[in-house]
Amino acid sequence: MTGETPPSCFSVGLPPPSAVANPAASMTIRPRRFGLGLLAITVAMLLAAINYGNNLIFLLAFVVIALMVNSAWQGWRSLKNLRVIGAHVPMRPAFEAGQLLVDFDSRLDLPAVDLTCLNPPSIGLIDTEAQTTTAVLTPGQTSRATCPLAPAPRGYLPLPEILLSTHYPLGLWTIRRRVSLAGGQWVHPAPVEGRQRPHEARQADAEGTLQSEGDPTRLRAYQPGDPFRHIVFRHFAKTGKLVSRTPEAKTSTVRPTVINYADFRGTREQRLSAMTASLLEHVDHGRPWQLILPGKPSIEARSEEGQRQARRRALQQLARFGRRADADGFDRIDWTAEDHP
Repeated sequence: MTGETPPSCFSVGLPPPSAVANPAASMTIRPRRFGLGLLAITVAMLLAAINYGNNLIFLLAFVVIALMVNSAWQGWRSLKNLRVIGAHVPMRPAFEAGQLLVDFDSRLDLPAVDLTCLNPPSIGLIDTEAQTTTAVLTPGQTSRATCPLAPAPRGYLPLPEILLSTHYPLGLWTIRRRVSLAGGQWVHPAPVEGRQRPHEARQADAEGTLQSEGDPTRLRAYQPGDPFRHIVFRHFAKTGKLVSRTPEAKTSTVRPTVINYADFRGTREQRLSAMTASLLEHVDHGRPWQLILPGKPSIEARSEEGQRQARRRALQQLARFGRRADADGFDRIDWTAEDHP
């Protein structure tokens, strides 16, 4: 059973804040080398003060300890109060790197934070190391950061976890916080031309065929200037009134190109990639099209106004075709059985 396309606001635009941030976040704190060195010096100062009974060294040691504790507390508090108010991954082709756009709201004096995207292992990503980027924050204002994403196979996939880290304020500690994001990301098949195009008969029937409509025998009262051959003299002989035969204006309509899964050849991924390439080509040129996948409702776009919405629904349908959904509604990816187009 394939998973149905769930409603999601992450495919276009930024979602509302309530749909993004997950309150459950784990935080850790570890001393850095500089902090460990300062701690070792402080311990030596305390031992010296105890050995020599020097109150001044005692005072300096306790001042350093208080400074380290205060530094840890300020960094912990600032990172804990950093809010993720928006997250968005633009829809992208399979096996191409992406970007996670994250909006932050910092109410405290936290100047910057390091951002790393941790993709769930269930996606089965290509072996790539997670990249870290630095987000510059402005207290009291919304700040946006971009986090690179590794290439992924097609499907409706969960959003990655965000690992936030900071050394604020004195660089003595490394404070980390993991934030889980609600929603998912869309990865459609890579647009690759198929090795064999659709059948010539179906293609000729689908592309650019004009249909003529109208009744050529409609009659109306004669008007000066009507062609002589359009005057119906038989009607004049019966009624004594001149009438003209006026064909209705022929309305020409272009039949949409049928992008049918059954018309393509190759493996499933090759067919879907070829269909995606054909779909995007028709959308770019503003030509009408109709997408047909087995067991799925057809999607059709005839006018330019409906192209954008139909394109998004068609790419989502292509992304999820043949996938099985897990308990959370995301697609299960069997990377060992995955074939590249």
